[in-house]
Amino acid sequence: MNKWFGFLKFILYPLGKLLFPCKVMDKEKYKRYDRGRILVSNHLSWMDVTYVYFGLPGYARPLSKKENSGKGLQRAFLRSVGVIFVDREKPELSSMRECLSSLKNGETLYICPEGTRNRVNRELQPFHSGAALFALKGMASVIPYVIHHKGKMFRRNYAGVGDPIDMSDLYGKRVDESVLKEATERFRIGMQKTLDKLDEWVEQKGYKREKRDKKREKRMLKRQYKAAKKDYAQSTRSE
Repeated sequence: MNKWFGFLKFILYPLGKLLFPCKVMDKEKYKRYDRGRILVSNHLSWMDVTYVYFGLPGYARPLSKKENSGKGLQRAFLRSVGVIFVDREKPELSSMRECLSSLKNGETLYICPEGTRNRVNRELQPFHSGAALFALKGMASVIPYVIHHKGKMFRRNYAGVGDPIDMSDLYGKRVDESVLKEATERFRIGMQKTLDKLDEWVEQKGYKREKRDKKREKRMLKRQYKAAKKDYAQSTRSE
């Protein structure tokens, strides 16, 4: 993990959870993948990145359009926390190398395939193929991570981790327009399935059910531990 990012996250985490509260569906799925991976997400507002940084463990390097890089101290700070700036019209070789190098080193890239904020509605907009290119070249695990609605500070939002998108049959192929189109369509399908599941999870208050299940599991484990401890004590006395 970027040490500077890790320090900032540690310091700002309590404030981030207060300002940008978010319940995450199936967070445990995210922890299963320890090699280079790509988070593909919808993009509804500038707050989306906070739901990644404060909603998920670890470190993710966001890709942002070059126009957001700013100048001077702003650019230096964003680069210091790992932001990779990409020219959407004419991707530079250096940024592509940086992305692939990050994946090779086991890092996570955070990419919004829509390319810009969705100012219309919650429906997924047309995707750019950049995320697919990096996934195929880097042979990365691709994980959907979708945001439920446009965020507001101090108001709870919801996000969901989806099942990994299978790209195995595309690895090793010549990356031409048809392969990129197929990979990008799989991204869209995977994200839409996750978004549909998240909608149902929020509507049925699945986060409350999971909280109850965890408490029940904790009580059960506690009873099992006490029973095992009692059995052990009885067996030692009988000896």
